[in-house]
Amino acid sequence: MSIIKDYMSTSLATCNPSDNLATLAKHMKEEDVGFIPIVENDKYVGVVTDRDIVVRGLAKGTADNIHASDIMTEKVITGSPDMDVEEAARLMQEHQIKRLMVVEKDRFSGVVSLGDLGIEGADEVAADIVSELSKGKGNN
Repeated sequence: MSIIKDYMSTSLATCNPSDNLATLAKHMKEEDVGFIPIVENDKYVGVVTDRDIVVRGLAKGTADNIHASDIMTEKVITGSPDMDVEEAARLMQEHQIKRLMVVEKDRFSGVVSLGDLGIEGADEVAADIVSELSKGKGNN
C-alpha cells in the first residue's frame, strides 16, 4: 500500500495570517507555486492561492492593506501522512481540488498534488478535476 507521506512535498514556504498580499505574492514567485499554507503558532490555519490574491484580495484594496487572514480559506480539505494514495486521489476528485494539504495533529506537514501521486490514471483524474473546477460558481 502506498501512502501520501512517500509522495508529498515537505519543503514548502508558509506565511503568517498577518502577512500582506505583497508578501504572499513574493513567496509564491520565489517558490514558483500558486498555493501558500498559512501557519500560526506552528499550526495550520488556512491556505491562500494565487487566485485568492487577485479575486478576494486586490478587489478589496491595495496589496499592503489586505492580509492573508482577510482572504485565506480556513476550512481546508486535508489528508494525513499515512493516508492511502488512492484515498487521497478520491478525496481530491470528490472536492475538486488540485492539491491536498497534509497535516498531522493540526500541524502542516506538506502538500501533495495528483501529479505527485503518480497513480495509474492520474492524468485522467486530474482532467476530471479541472473540468469540474471550470464548471464551478464564479470560476471563469
